[in-house]
Amino acid sequence: MSPTRLLLGKLASHVKKLVRISAYFAFVAVVLALVAGRLAWAQAKKAALETGGELVKLTQAGNLSGVYRLRMNGEQVDVSSASSDQSVKSILDGFEKACQTHADGMAIDFANLRPAISANAALHTTGWPGAGVLRNGNDEGGVVACFAMGAAVGETEAYKRVAAFAESGDLGKIGQFRYVTARRIGGVTHVVALWTEGSLDVKKMFPETGDAPGSDPKDVPRPPNGRRLFTAFAEGAPYAVRVYEAGASPDAVLAQYDQLLPKLGWTANADVAKEASQNKLATRAFSRGGVDLLLSVSADKTGSTVSVVEMGSPNPVSP
Repeated sequence: MSPTRLLLGKLASHVKKLVRISAYFAFVAVVLALVAGRLAWAQAKKAALETGGELVKLTQAGNLSGVYRLRMNGEQVDVSSASSDQSVKSILDGFEKACQTHADGMAIDFANLRPAISANAALHTTGWPGAGVLRNGNDEGGVVACFAMGAAVGETEAYKRVAAFAESGDLGKIGQFRYVTARRIGGVTHVVALWTEGSLDVKKMFPETGDAPGSDPKDVPRPPNGRRLFTAFAEGAPYAVRVYEAGASPDAVLAQYDQLLPKLGWTANADVAKEASQNKLATRAFSRGGVDLLLSVSADKTGSTVSVVEMGSPNPVSP
């Protein structure tokens, strides 16, 4: 088998493994699909759009604006959010052109997002054209993503960078990721930008076996035969998201939490349980001491995927 096919095979396996777990970190699948070229392009565009919706929800839930750091499985990405009266199309048109002509300078605009998405904004023109430019969506919402390469990069150099990433797992070997999503909600366009500077070790973030780097919420047991896949939180924000792989059915997972959490002082939200039952959703909500938990469970081939969202804690991620 040729080196090229071996390399694309490695990247494809990364994409498939990450996409199946959770939209909360589907952006990583977007990155890997961009690296793999058209091998997973349709999947990348879908994941990019889903990720945009999750990022908007995340920033709205925490009332976040300005620039902040998002920690995912121990690795850091920078995030900014702002709102604008401009249309989704006009905002994304500007950032798509930036990806095509000067992706490096997009970090400056992302860090100063509000003026960058205002009427007649003049975006920075520092840097070189980006690689793997992706655009998806419509007038109600969409995304733009690319890699900032830090130099004018030809095909041979680009391949060397992709090979270095495939060997090390560090996305920084390719370049710096640029991602922006815009959503029209209630007559206002909400914009969230995400970017990397430096290394982003995907292999470390998503080990083949054992727990991913991160933490478990206090006094919340893991699901049966649970393995932690994902921990995410915004520094300084009172919430966190964790995802587990469980070796049990959704019904068994919910039964465990229904039984154990009240014994640990958590109070179940009966309205959420009732609504979930009526709509055949595997969801529960609990509260304790000003902290709220939202549990969502979905079936997969090996058992279940369990999402635990913790809100209201002053320090939702323990060391």
